[in-house]
Amino acid sequence: MTLRIGLVMAIVALAWAGAAAAQPVTLRMWMHEHPPRIPIDKQIVAEFEKANPDIKVDHQIIPVAEYPTKLLTAFAAGSGPDIFNQSSMLVAQYFNARVLAPIDYAAMGLADEAALTSQFAGGFDGIRFQGRLYGIPTEVSNWACFANNAIWREAGLDPDKDWPKTWEALPAVAEKLTQRDVNGVPRRRGFDFNWPNRATFWFMPNTLLHQLGATMIDEESYKATIDTPAARKVMHYFQDWANKYRLGGPQYTDARTEFLGGRLATDCSFGIWGIPQMVAAKIDWSVHPAPRFEGAVSDNGMDIYAFYMMVNARSSPAAQKAAWKLVRFYTDHAAQLFAGAGLFVPRKEVTDSEAYRSNPAAPFFLAELKKAQFSPRVVGYDQVLDAILRGRDKMLQGESVEAVLPVMNDEVNAVLNRERTRAAALVK
Repeated sequence: MTLRIGLVMAIVALAWAGAAAAQPVTLRMWMHEHPPRIPIDKQIVAEFEKANPDIKVDHQIIPVAEYPTKLLTAFAAGSGPDIFNQSSMLVAQYFNARVLAPIDYAAMGLADEAALTSQFAGGFDGIRFQGRLYGIPTEVSNWACFANNAIWREAGLDPDKDWPKTWEALPAVAEKLTQRDVNGVPRRRGFDFNWPNRATFWFMPNTLLHQLGATMIDEESYKATIDTPAARKVMHYFQDWANKYRLGGPQYTDARTEFLGGRLATDCSFGIWGIPQMVAAKIDWSVHPAPRFEGAVSDNGMDIYAFYMMVNARSSPAAQKAAWKLVRFYTDHAAQLFAGAGLFVPRKEVTDSEAYRSNPAAPFFLAELKKAQFSPRVVGYDQVLDAILRGRDKMLQGESVEAVLPVMNDEVNAVLNRERTRAAALVK
């Protein structure tokens, strides 16, 4: 009798286990808004659900301006999505808050890390922490310099022959391309940094510092390294550009808008994704490498950034496994995302695609990408950048670089310490 009851109970337990296994998993998937990508996302999700009827996807698109805050708020409340994408500039705060689940290679149908990374020609350094990977790139991007060929020719210059190879040579070339009013104020700039774009003053100082073998933040020690000889050289360059040479500054309209409007001869803040905009604006463009400093110790052109698909470490084990399965399915559509939304990842199916082969700038961008480095990843990116921009503006207003940089260095260190502690406390 006891044996019979035990057998019945075992059968019931197995039945319950089977019923539980048959229950569908619903994944909450959040993506930032990128209009050309949205219809592709919907198609990929629909195909995934059809191929995996036991997995449902609650796919939400969130406006770019709201996305970072909404993510952090949701994670702090314990209601974050199971799967989400975000920029390499912001991933450190998720890792520090223990939000990121390490890649589950088995759930993705892969043997190990090598089986994944062998499909790519880079792009993973922005999502590697303590030797482990926590996401898959859906976009790996770098900026380059574009010339408005018509303006260059009008100034008697040939972009192919006269392109400045060094930052030291750039002011003289930019001056030849600049048109000034009777007071000497540029009404058409030859080149200018994209001062109004906050991200510019994360990528540009780090780009120039990487060329000199330095950086603004040392990720290993997690300390600011802004008050250094290399940083003084870089910040003097920005100060001289605006104040000594009077070739531009933050008082002007953003560089991308001016370039597309034919009022800026050269811009270095577009990626390969900017070319369709230039075509639509009827700009006769050519693409060129970013200048390097004389005596540069690294052939780093413009720093890299990337967007990654990541999985919430607080989701249930079943949801995490299903999420990594969706990540694999989604990122295997890389060629479609490049052709339809301009999102490049260095995978063979992308570089072999017709959309890539027909893009005249694609080989150039890939060659520069292979030389480039990621800018430092920090917790409290926006607050760190605020401190850097405050210091930048003081220098542009006439304060000496030597006086400003020690203060900026201390302010950044204070932010790094405060925000890392705060982010860790969010999800305890």
